Amino acid sequence: MANRAIWNMRKRHEWLAKPLKKKRVKRATRVRCGLQDALDRKAARANKTEG
Repeated sequence: MANRAIWNMRKRHEWLAKPLKKKRVKRATRVRCGLQDALDRKAARANKTEG
């Protein structure tokens, strides 16, 4: 366990080099927590400004 902090530091720096992968959230979960409504509003606003 002594080398744990050193290993974590090394891995942390490797991870900083590449962007993080977004976590996949199912539609039902987004609806339940209210996130889907926000995404729908954002999409409607984007469509309105486009055309």
